[in-house]
Amino acid sequence: MIAIQKIGKSFMGALKYNIRKLNHPDVAKRAELLDTNFTNPDLARIKTEVELIRQLRPNLNRYVYHTSLNFPNEDIAKLGNATLTAIARDYMDAMGFTDNQYFVFRHYDADHPHLHILANRICFDGSVVSDSNNYVRSEQAMRITEQRYNLITVEPSNKAAERAPTKNEVEMVRRTNKAPDKIILQMLLKDFLSRKPTMQQLLDWSEQAGIYFLFNQASTGRISGVTYFFRDFKVKGQSLGNRYKWAELLKQIDYDQVRDGAAVTAANIKTREKYGELSVSPIKVEILSDVAVEDRSVEQSDREEMQTAETIDTIPEHHQTISGSINISDDIDDEAILGRNRRRQQKAGRNSR
Repeated sequence: MIAIQKIGKSFMGALKYNIRKLNHPDVAKRAELLDTNFTNPDLARIKTEVELIRQLRPNLNRYVYHTSLNFPNEDIAKLGNATLTAIARDYMDAMGFTDNQYFVFRHYDADHPHLHILANRICFDGSVVSDSNNYVRSEQAMRITEQRYNLITVEPSNKAAERAPTKNEVEMVRRTNKAPDKIILQMLLKDFLSRKPTMQQLLDWSEQAGIYFLFNQASTGRISGVTYFFRDFKVKGQSLGNRYKWAELLKQIDYDQVRDGAAVTAANIKTREKYGELSVSPIKVEILSDVAVEDRSVEQSDREEMQTAETIDTIPEHHQTISGSINISDDIDDEAILGRNRRRQQKAGRNSR
């Protein structure tokens, strides 16, 4: 079981996304409304009620919580609508949504069972459900849920040695009979590391195979991270798999900072010469989208929220998916990051998100 969480600005945009799923042209893929505490299904009435609650916190921009809960196919026989409704309520309680406007939808247009929870972070009494430590609280809630409902227990992907192929990568193999660059890169590095090489050997073997390294090297020579380049594919060690992040790489090679400092610097120079000035974003990006948003009657903020909602219907690259089983990875606790940045800049916190 995994949760893909989004904090947004338009409740109605996220709601309209789910309503479109209720009216899917393929009857077999039409979503179901499982639960809500709105008493009137009229969209205009819902919007009015949401805006009334928003007036309690007019400066809170990011007031919408939208998440998908995704389950392995092996659990589908246990996941009737009544069970999924109970799971959704348990999850909302664990995340702090005990006095909030909400909807719960079950979707049928993916290759695994999943539901969507849409909630207003502003409570009826004017308090706000915190988004701090969302990932930690969500994972705790999911592990409890798996035990309570006898579901398959999923290991967090930050503990997995390798990241499994994504749905896109599996589809590419089926179409082309060729393995994605990520999988080839994992196989090559796994082979090299199994030989317990020195740093220089690892760099030499990798260069012969077309693999280039960019180490995050401080002026003191200390390394804190590594990014791999292979053909047109670029990936950070953590995203390739736990085995390939720098802290784990150190355990598999013979490395000495003084002895190998020059080799690391030379590797960085070669990578920059080959790939030029490097940006943070990947060289190759694939985007999955199963809903075209062309409704001119939809407000811009709603349209953006509908497009954002599409991303929680797809297991992203940093999650694992193998034979219907699903694995979890880190999401970003945006309050922690914003708070850290405020401290660095010595700015006061503002509750305007």
